[in-house]
Amino acid sequence: MVPQVIGNLIFIFLIVFANGFFVVAEFALVKVRMTQIHEQVKRGRRFAPLAQHILEHLDAYLSACQLGITFTSLGLGWVGEPLLAEMLRQPFYSMGMIDEGVLHVFSFAISFGILTFLHITLGEQAPKMLAIQNAESATMFVSFPLQLFYRIFKPLIWTLNVCSNLILRVFGINPVKRSELVHSAEELEMMVDEGARIGVLTKTEQELISSIFEFSNTTAKEIMVPRTEVIAININTTREKLIQTVTEEGYSRMPVYKDSIDNIIGLIYTKDLISLLEHRDVIVLQDIIRPAYFVPDAIKISKLMKELQEQKMHMAVVVDEFGGTEGIVTMEDILEEIVGEIHDEYDEVLKDIEQATDGSVLVNARMNIKDFNEKYSAEIPEDPEYDTINGFLLKITGHIPELNEEISFNNLHITVVKKTQRRIRQVKIRRIKSSESVSDVTT
Repeated sequence: MVPQVIGNLIFIFLIVFANGFFVVAEFALVKVRMTQIHEQVKRGRRFAPLAQHILEHLDAYLSACQLGITFTSLGLGWVGEPLLAEMLRQPFYSMGMIDEGVLHVFSFAISFGILTFLHITLGEQAPKMLAIQNAESATMFVSFPLQLFYRIFKPLIWTLNVCSNLILRVFGINPVKRSELVHSAEELEMMVDEGARIGVLTKTEQELISSIFEFSNTTAKEIMVPRTEVIAININTTREKLIQTVTEEGYSRMPVYKDSIDNIIGLIYTKDLISLLEHRDVIVLQDIIRPAYFVPDAIKISKLMKELQEQKMHMAVVVDEFGGTEGIVTMEDILEEIVGEIHDEYDEVLKDIEQATDGSVLVNARMNIKDFNEKYSAEIPEDPEYDTINGFLLKITGHIPELNEEISFNNLHITVVKKTQRRIRQVKIRRIKSSESVSDVTT
């Protein structure tokens, strides 16, 4: 009697664990990423190629999992319940419960409860959590026995898949292709945002990944230095003026134009000029000009970066549809769209907005107008001709403001506090009180 009871219990637990195996397989296959398995294939892990094959035929193997779960669930009810009920009859009978009907009801109810508990905990919930938390290793573990099961029941699984697809088509639903299971860019961005929200990703990591998504949609016009802020050199500039401008501005490359900035004829590299400084009397601007690379303003920066790499160039001149100069864009500008501002050891790093002790704010003149308006609750008008504070001031004054020059616009009083020969670097801005007289623009 005892060996029979032990045998029955072992049989019941085997069915429960078989059910758990197929549950693990189903949830692991759904949860694991193909990239994880590709990595295991590269490492030469055993069963990794098999796991990859299973993921490439996911629908068929999920059907195999469902068939296995169905078989084991039916088996547990069909075979397990009578076995367990029979095992419980003897204890009830020895307790004096001799009425056959009552004995059957009690043994059935208790065996049903025990089997349901085992099925839910050991056959469903525990395997499900195990698969979700260890999807990669679980997929590798189940791949061989699952493929063996699939091959044995392949005709039945194929028939079930065909019937399922036919039923879907009757309701106007097309079966999902694997390509449709891949996350879209929008979904990936949502996943990144959610990862940052729950703390899996840091703020910096979130911004870095998000900037990569935006990278492919950004155009040269969006990141270029606008023509109003481009420091360019006239081909007729004197030798001393050329050296002074290049030295003061500190750029490694500068455009050279003839007559107007719309006619850029090349670039001058600072290193070429420096190499001749010991013999400055022989410096001729025309002799050290290098070719410029021109691109349309609508070009995507992902494509532009590739072109600059192929051309071994670090700067491009952005032109409009009529061939006029709109601005310049450098490789550094492109990279900053991904990693943020890049500074070398010679750069003086200016914050976008810095609170001054007198209640005013110090503003980087290259700060975007829209960003400044949002942070300072200002109403500086946006215009296609400029994007920055510097461009705005050049537009409204009609000249390059001098150091300490004061400009009033609407309710803002602006003072130039840092500048180079050709460009404003930093301004101080304070709000004009209602008691002070204000005109639209005064300088």
